Amino acid sequence: MKQRKMIKLGGSIFEQLDSRYFKEWKDWCDAGHELIILHGGGPALSAYCETLEIESVFREGVRVTTEEVLLGAERVLGGEVQSKIVYQLNRSDLPAVGLTGIDGASIGGEQRQGLGAVGDIRFVDKTLFETLLGAGYIPVVTSLITGPSGALNSNGDTCAIAVANALDVDAFELLTDVEGVRLDGVYQAVVTREMLEGGIKTNEIHGGMIPKVEAVIEASKQGISDVRIRSGKYVTSQGTRVKEETDERITTNLSTS
Repeated sequence: MKQRKMIKLGGSIFEQLDSRYFKEWKDWCDAGHELIILHGGGPALSAYCETLEIESVFREGVRVTTEEVLLGAERVLGGEVQSKIVYQLNRSDLPAVGLTGIDGASIGGEQRQGLGAVGDIRFVDKTLFETLLGAGYIPVVTSLITGPSGALNSNGDTCAIAVANALDVDAFELLTDVEGVRLDGVYQAVVTREMLEGGIKTNEIHGGMIPKVEAVIEASKQGISDVRIRSGKYVTSQGTRVKEETDERITTNLSTS
Protein backbone atom coordinates (compact mmCIF):
# COMPACT_ATOMS: atom_id res chain seq x y z
CA MET A 1 0.00 0.00 0.00
CA LYS A 2 1.31 3.44 -0.94
CA GLN A 3 2.43 5.57 2.00
CA ARG A 4 3.46 9.19 2.46
CA LYS A 5 6.33 10.43 4.57
CA MET A 6 7.12 13.98 5.68
CA ILE A 7 10.77 14.77 6.40
CA LYS A 8 11.45 17.94 8.39
CA LEU A 9 15.06 18.99 7.88
CA GLY A 10 16.40 21.12 10.71
CA GLY A 11 17.90 24.48 9.85
CA SER A 12 21.55 23.40 9.99
CA ILE A 13 21.39 19.66 9.47
CA PHE A 14 21.53 19.54 5.66
CA GLU A 15 25.19 20.58 5.71
CA GLN A 16 25.88 17.64 8.05
CA LEU A 17 23.45 15.16 6.50
CA ASP A 18 24.61 11.56 6.19
CA SER A 19 24.66 11.00 2.42
CA ARG A 20 23.15 7.55 2.94
CA TYR A 21 19.82 9.25 3.60
CA PHE A 22 19.51 9.85 -0.12
CA LYS A 23 19.62 6.11 -0.73
CA GLU A 24 17.09 5.52 2.03
CA TRP A 25 14.73 8.04 0.44
CA LYS A 26 15.34 6.58 -3.02
CA ASP A 27 14.48 3.09 -1.74
CA TRP A 28 11.30 4.54 -0.20
CA CYS A 29 10.24 6.16 -3.46
CA ASP A 30 11.25 3.16 -5.58
CA ALA A 31 8.92 1.05 -3.43
CA GLY A 32 6.05 3.21 -4.68
CA HIS A 33 5.77 5.54 -1.71
CA GLU A 34 5.67 9.35 -1.65
CA LEU A 35 7.98 11.85 0.05
CA ILE A 36 7.59 15.47 1.11
CA ILE A 37 10.49 17.48 2.55
CA LEU A 38 10.13 20.70 4.52
CA HIS A 39 13.32 22.51 5.45
CA GLY A 40 14.42 25.31 7.73
CA GLY A 41 17.43 27.54 7.41
CA GLY A 42 17.66 29.66 10.54
CA PRO A 43 21.47 29.57 10.86
CA ALA A 44 21.90 30.57 7.20
CA LEU A 45 19.44 33.43 7.65
CA SER A 46 21.29 34.57 10.78
CA ALA A 47 24.57 34.53 8.85
CA TYR A 48 22.97 36.59 6.08
CA CYS A 49 21.74 39.14 8.62
CA GLU A 50 25.15 39.31 10.28
CA THR A 51 26.88 39.92 6.93
CA LEU A 52 24.56 42.82 6.16
CA GLU A 53 24.68 44.07 9.77
CA ILE A 54 20.97 43.42 10.27
CA GLU A 55 20.24 42.85 13.94
CA SER A 56 18.67 39.46 14.72
CA VAL A 57 16.05 39.88 17.43
CA PHE A 58 14.16 36.97 18.97
CA ARG A 59 11.13 37.12 21.24
CA GLU A 60 10.03 33.91 22.95
CA GLY A 61 12.11 31.95 20.46
CA VAL A 62 10.57 33.64 17.40
CA ARG A 63 12.63 35.77 15.00
CA VAL A 64 11.27 39.30 14.67
CA THR A 65 10.86 39.64 10.91
CA THR A 66 11.40 43.18 9.69
CA GLU A 67 11.22 44.02 5.99
CA GLU A 68 15.00 43.51 5.75
CA VAL A 69 14.80 40.13 7.50
CA LEU A 70 11.88 39.05 5.30
CA LEU A 71 13.87 39.89 2.19
CA GLY A 72 16.71 37.80 3.60
CA ALA A 73 14.33 34.89 4.28
CA GLU A 74 13.11 35.02 0.70
CA ARG A 75 16.67 35.08 -0.62
CA VAL A 76 18.14 32.52 1.74
CA LEU A 77 15.34 30.08 2.60
CA GLY A 78 13.45 30.21 -0.69
CA GLY A 79 16.64 30.63 -2.71
CA GLU A 80 20.09 29.54 -1.57
CA VAL A 81 19.15 26.84 0.97
CA GLN A 82 16.31 25.37 -1.05
CA SER A 83 18.32 25.30 -4.28
CA LYS A 84 21.09 23.28 -2.62
CA ILE A 85 18.63 20.71 -1.29
CA VAL A 86 16.76 20.38 -4.59
CA TYR A 87 20.01 20.10 -6.54
CA GLN A 88 21.35 17.32 -4.34
CA LEU A 89 18.08 15.39 -4.44
CA ASN A 90 17.97 15.58 -8.24
CA ARG A 91 21.60 14.42 -8.43
CA SER A 92 20.56 11.42 -6.32
CA ASP A 93 17.82 10.49 -8.84
CA LEU A 94 15.13 11.91 -6.57
CA PRO A 95 13.03 14.28 -8.73
CA ALA A 96 12.48 17.32 -6.54
CA VAL A 97 10.66 20.64 -6.98
CA GLY A 98 11.27 23.57 -4.65
CA LEU A 99 8.39 25.74 -3.53
CA THR A 100 7.15 27.99 -0.76
CA GLY A 101 3.67 28.52 0.62
CA ILE A 102 3.39 31.46 -1.75
CA ASP A 103 3.44 29.17 -4.80
CA GLY A 104 -0.16 28.47 -5.72
CA ALA A 105 -1.14 30.25 -2.49
CA SER A 106 -0.73 26.77 -1.04
CA ILE A 107 -0.07 27.80 2.57
CA GLY A 108 -1.76 30.87 4.00
CA GLY A 109 -1.91 32.65 7.31
CA GLU A 110 -2.25 35.81 9.29
CA GLN A 111 0.34 38.18 10.67
CA ARG A 112 1.17 37.76 14.33
CA GLN A 113 1.10 41.04 16.16
CA GLY A 114 4.31 42.56 17.48
CA LEU A 115 6.75 40.38 15.52
CA GLY A 116 6.80 42.00 12.10
CA ALA A 117 6.12 39.73 9.13
CA VAL A 118 5.72 36.57 11.20
CA GLY A 119 2.78 34.43 10.13
CA ASP A 120 0.53 31.96 11.90
CA ILE A 121 -0.77 29.31 9.50
CA ARG A 122 -4.54 29.26 8.94
CA PHE A 123 -4.91 26.96 5.92
CA VAL A 124 -3.10 24.57 3.58
CA ASP A 125 -4.44 24.12 0.05
CA LYS A 126 -3.13 20.71 -0.93
CA THR A 127 -3.88 21.05 -4.68
CA LEU A 128 -0.32 21.90 -5.74
CA PHE A 129 1.21 19.28 -3.44
CA GLU A 130 -1.13 16.57 -4.73
CA THR A 131 -0.36 17.55 -8.34
CA LEU A 132 3.39 17.23 -7.78
CA LEU A 133 3.13 14.00 -5.80
CA GLY A 134 0.79 12.50 -8.39
CA ALA A 135 3.35 13.29 -11.10
CA GLY A 136 6.13 11.55 -9.16
CA TYR A 137 7.88 14.64 -7.79
CA ILE A 138 9.13 15.35 -4.27
CA PRO A 139 7.89 18.74 -3.02
CA VAL A 140 10.69 20.54 -1.16
CA VAL A 141 9.00 23.24 0.88
CA THR A 142 10.16 26.16 2.97
CA SER A 143 7.99 28.03 5.43
CA LEU A 144 7.36 31.33 3.66
CA ILE A 145 3.59 31.62 3.49
CA THR A 146 0.91 33.75 1.85
CA GLY A 147 -0.36 36.59 4.01
CA PRO A 148 -3.16 39.11 3.46
CA SER A 149 -0.71 41.78 2.24
CA GLY A 150 2.36 39.83 1.18
CA ALA A 151 4.74 37.08 2.22
CA LEU A 152 5.05 36.05 5.86
CA ASN A 153 7.76 34.05 7.63
CA SER A 154 6.34 31.06 9.51
CA ASN A 155 7.92 28.67 11.99
CA GLY A 156 9.33 25.68 10.11
CA ASP A 157 8.19 23.00 12.57
CA THR A 158 4.67 24.42 12.71
CA CYS A 159 4.56 24.59 8.92
CA ALA A 160 5.73 20.98 8.63
CA ILE A 161 2.94 19.79 10.93
CA ALA A 162 0.31 21.78 9.03
CA VAL A 163 1.38 20.35 5.67
CA ALA A 164 1.71 16.82 7.07
CA ASN A 165 -1.79 17.03 8.50
CA ALA A 166 -3.29 18.39 5.27
CA LEU A 167 -1.65 15.64 3.21
CA ASP A 168 -2.58 12.83 5.63
CA VAL A 169 0.97 11.52 5.85
CA ASP A 170 1.65 8.12 7.38
CA ALA A 171 5.10 8.97 8.75
CA PHE A 172 6.72 12.11 10.13
CA GLU A 173 10.49 12.28 10.71
CA LEU A 174 12.28 15.26 12.18
CA LEU A 175 15.97 15.12 11.29
CA THR A 176 18.17 17.12 13.61
CA ASP A 177 21.70 17.25 15.02
CA VAL A 178 21.06 14.98 18.02
CA GLU A 179 20.40 11.26 18.25
CA GLY A 180 16.92 11.56 19.70
CA VAL A 181 15.26 12.57 22.94
CA ARG A 182 17.28 12.27 26.13
CA LEU A 183 15.37 11.41 29.31
CA ASP A 184 16.63 9.89 32.57
CA GLY A 185 20.18 10.43 31.31
CA VAL A 186 19.91 8.29 28.17
CA TYR A 187 18.52 8.58 24.66
CA GLN A 188 15.14 6.93 24.46
CA ALA A 189 14.14 4.54 21.67
CA VAL A 190 10.41 4.82 22.37
CA VAL A 191 8.49 7.46 24.29
CA THR A 192 4.91 8.55 24.84
CA ARG A 193 3.54 12.07 24.55
CA GLU A 194 3.11 12.02 28.32
CA MET A 195 6.83 11.37 28.81
CA LEU A 196 7.78 14.18 26.43
CA GLU A 197 5.42 16.67 28.05
CA GLY A 198 6.80 15.68 31.45
CA GLY A 199 10.39 16.19 30.22
CA ILE A 200 9.54 19.73 29.14
CA LYS A 201 7.89 20.51 32.48
CA THR A 202 10.91 19.30 34.45
CA ASN A 203 13.32 21.12 32.11
CA GLU A 204 15.02 17.84 31.22
CA ILE A 205 14.02 18.75 27.68
CA HIS A 206 15.14 22.34 27.22
CA GLY A 207 16.50 24.95 24.85
CA GLY A 208 16.42 24.11 21.16
CA MET A 209 14.97 20.65 21.81
CA ILE A 210 11.67 22.10 23.02
CA PRO A 211 10.31 23.15 19.59
CA LYS A 212 11.48 19.85 18.08
CA VAL A 213 9.74 17.83 20.77
CA GLU A 214 6.62 19.99 20.56
CA ALA A 215 6.53 19.30 16.82
CA VAL A 216 6.56 15.52 17.22
CA ILE A 217 4.01 15.74 20.05
CA GLU A 218 1.68 17.62 17.71
CA ALA A 219 2.35 15.18 14.86
CA SER A 220 1.39 12.32 17.16
CA LYS A 221 -1.76 14.14 18.25
CA GLN A 222 -2.74 14.51 14.59
CA GLY A 223 -2.90 10.72 14.38
CA ILE A 224 0.23 10.14 12.29
CA SER A 225 1.12 6.52 12.94
CA ASP A 226 4.94 6.72 12.70
CA VAL A 227 6.46 9.79 14.37
CA ARG A 228 10.12 10.09 15.32
CA ILE A 229 13.13 12.33 15.85
CA ARG A 230 16.28 11.04 14.14
CA SER A 231 19.87 12.17 13.84
CA GLY A 232 20.55 13.62 10.41
CA LYS A 233 24.22 12.82 10.94
CA TYR A 234 23.78 9.04 11.20
CA VAL A 235 21.33 7.19 8.99
CA THR A 236 21.90 4.08 11.13
CA SER A 237 20.27 5.72 14.16
CA GLN A 238 16.56 5.00 14.39
CA GLY A 239 16.12 7.88 16.82
CA THR A 240 13.23 8.29 19.24
CA ARG A 241 9.79 7.09 18.19
CA VAL A 242 6.63 8.52 19.74
CA LYS A 243 3.95 5.95 20.45
CA GLU A 244 0.37 6.33 21.57
CA GLU A 245 0.25 3.84 24.44
CA THR A 246 1.19 4.91 27.95
CA ASP A 247 1.65 1.48 29.54
CA GLU A 248 5.03 0.61 28.08
CA ARG A 249 8.39 2.35 28.35
CA ILE A 250 11.60 1.30 26.63
CA THR A 251 14.91 2.88 27.57
CA THR A 252 18.05 2.28 25.53
CA ASN A 253 21.17 3.97 24.34
CA LEU A 254 20.86 4.61 20.63
CA SER A 255 23.65 3.36 18.39
CA THR A 256 25.16 5.56 15.71
CA SER A 257 27.70 3.07 14.46
